[in-house]
Amino acid sequence: MAGAGLLIWLLQGNAKQNAQQQEWMDAFRTIQAENGLTTSQPADQQVNLLPPQHLEIEGMEGVLTIPVIDLESPVWLGADQATLAKGLGAIEDMDEPGVKDGSYAIAGHQARVFGKQFNRLHEVDVGTTFTFQTVDEEMEFKVFDVTIVKPDEVEVLAPQQGKALMSLITCYPEYSNEYRLVVQAERIDSKQ
Repeated sequence: MAGAGLLIWLLQGNAKQNAQQQEWMDAFRTIQAENGLTTSQPADQQVNLLPPQHLEIEGMEGVLTIPVIDLESPVWLGADQATLAKGLGAIEDMDEPGVKDGSYAIAGHQARVFGKQFNRLHEVDVGTTFTFQTVDEEMEFKVFDVTIVKPDEVEVLAPQQGKALMSLITCYPEYSNEYRLVVQAERIDSKQ
């Protein structure tokens, strides 16, 4: 009985978080549409672009989509515990995303009871492509490095000349915060 109760609790929590994440992304896409940016999803997979009136997306930087690990998630400004509890967080005081000679970084939990976050980030390899959508544009990135560093080795996030750098960061190994898995990608679309 306790096992069945726990499973139901987990499934309900997961469904609730997925619904909240989808509401945030729908609202974000509404703002994109108002700004003239269309989504890259096929027409039969597009969602209703009318968000609930109570929805608050202030502080949402964009939507990160990594198809190879089945991830589509809002990214919030900040990498503190409160922000990371609701989703992925952009590290503050860095460059804007997609800026040449700039560096932008997104942090997320690897293991969570509810939601995916960066649970499968370790499956991303060099050559993987992903997108980051802001209210104004959609940017495409290609992974060029996957590394494991100590938490204090922040120099890995330094800008690299000639690249619009994006780093995806999570704790490593699973259920440990001893190291950080850092997936680095550069912008490959023509708008830099």
